[in-house]
Amino acid sequence: MNKDNFGKILCLGGIAVAGAGLAGGYLSRFWIELDVLSHFTLHFSLAIAALAIACFAAKPLRVPVALALMAAGMIAIGSWSKLSADQLQAAANVPAGTRALNVMHFNIWGRNEQFDDIDAEIARLDPDILFLTEIGNHRQRLKTMLDRRFPYRLPDKDKSASSLLMYSKYPFTDSKLQRRRDGLSFIRGTLGAEWQRLNIVGTHLSRPPDTRAQEDEIRFVAKVVKGLTGASVVVGDFNATPHSVMLEMFQTRTGLKRVTMLPTWPATGPNLPQFAIDHIFISDGLTLAVPAIVGRFAGSDHLPVAASILVPQ
Repeated sequence: MNKDNFGKILCLGGIAVAGAGLAGGYLSRFWIELDVLSHFTLHFSLAIAALAIACFAAKPLRVPVALALMAAGMIAIGSWSKLSADQLQAAANVPAGTRALNVMHFNIWGRNEQFDDIDAEIARLDPDILFLTEIGNHRQRLKTMLDRRFPYRLPDKDKSASSLLMYSKYPFTDSKLQRRRDGLSFIRGTLGAEWQRLNIVGTHLSRPPDTRAQEDEIRFVAKVVKGLTGASVVVGDFNATPHSVMLEMFQTRTGLKRVTMLPTWPATGPNLPQFAIDHIFISDGLTLAVPAIVGRFAGSDHLPVAASILVPQ
């Protein structure tokens, strides 16, 4: 093999591999196990672009140029969400006939013991509704801190422990909790008449490669949401990206609109999250006061997501 052509052949081979990955993600609509590839759609596209540009670089520089461009692209993806962290503002001019409800979801991670940082980020974003996942049974100090901040909680403070918690500044008129041993983990709370009996559903789905379980859970949550009366907001760790057939299925079955798209995981190490797996969905008739954001690092491998949702009155 001509050494001068080795870099070009390597780049072309990489383009072929990344193209196969893109095709595999699309084919997940027919074979659900391939859905794990769809999560890398952005990265496969980035690799194809970087390798194609590198093909036209000077012969000795083709591979270094490709690697540099791909690294720069991943840094850009990881920095993308951080630019939104300070953009959530209280809606100063809420349109007549609406009220703004600030909703936040945060997977705080089972290993995270930075309770003061978690509480500070929650205080900064000041949500009316807070949904936490991976809260664990050993975080009583954090729960006590949040119980002082929020008067209402699901499960109720007198109930047994749960890995999911939903806090609210407003009372719930109805609620339901289902634990994973029953097939799924989710919490549903319904607000009162002043919020048009808005349903808030929080969930935490299985992660790949347990794709079949994830699909079953998506179908179940979609069925629950579809059966609710009135408008709904669904939040949580879906372990699925915007390119995933899982989220496509959920939106199709519920009619809800996803308002999140920024990367939230992994936030550890260099804190350059690459995958948007934490999401907020809203019903038709609900709108956003400002675009949904990703919050600041608070010790977890996830970054929180938040949105200010306008509820018609």
